[in-house]
Amino acid sequence: MSSLHKSRIADFQDVLKEPSIALEKLRELSFSGIPCEGGLRCLCWKILLNYLPLERASWTSILAKQRELYAQFLREMIIQPGIAKANMGVSREDVTFEDHPLNPNPDSRWNTYFKDNEVLLQIDKDVRRLCPDISFFQRATDYPCLLILDPQNEFETLRKRVEQTTLKSQTVARNRSGVTNQEQNIKPQFFAFRWLTLLLSQEFLLPDVIRIWDSLFADDNRFDFLLLVCCAMLMLIREQLLEGDFTVNMRLLQDYPITDVCQILQKAKELQDSK
Repeated sequence: MSSLHKSRIADFQDVLKEPSIALEKLRELSFSGIPCEGGLRCLCWKILLNYLPLERASWTSILAKQRELYAQFLREMIIQPGIAKANMGVSREDVTFEDHPLNPNPDSRWNTYFKDNEVLLQIDKDVRRLCPDISFFQRATDYPCLLILDPQNEFETLRKRVEQTTLKSQTVARNRSGVTNQEQNIKPQFFAFRWLTLLLSQEFLLPDVIRIWDSLFADDNRFDFLLLVCCAMLMLIREQLLEGDFTVNMRLLQDYPITDVCQILQKAKELQDSK
């Protein structure tokens, strides 16, 4: 470990040991990358994402409250299967003349149940596709939620409100690189949708993705900065895009050629400072 890296770790430790965390100082340090040693990145992300407050004295109670809130959310969002009740000798309430597994009514609880299962299956596929070469995404978690996984409990699956949320990509079209032109009909939706919705997690190797996230989370307007990162990515390959045809350019945009994320972040920072 270099002396410079040790110095950065010490800088983070100095900020994090204060009774009240200096948020601006933490943002400044984190923007240039957070060391992973000693759980520093985990703790910094919690603070930057407002999961933990700035007052250290309240961390223990807040963590306990957050975990209880998570358990409450699970209870509110999952349904009780009739099979569990039947096994306990209790009459089923979910299978009635009006509502049953074959009911096509959109308001049917069973209809919602089957749709939720489809969403959960897609989520599982997406997680496994994220980084298939990394075992972390292919194995069971070390901290499973027994409330969901235990077949003996009375809960089974998510109920409602599993909704997809997306960031609008249209803003990327209004950049200074001039590569989204009508002649080739390359629309931002063809590439920026994936960049934005997955926070660039499929464009770079996982260590580089985490490095980008350090800067994103450290920025107070993180989603605006994400757009600037995308603009920087376009500007850095501008000449190649102007020379290529539709097929070549789509391949460039869907398999981004630059691997130096620090160069991309530096360009995005320049765009931010020039606004």
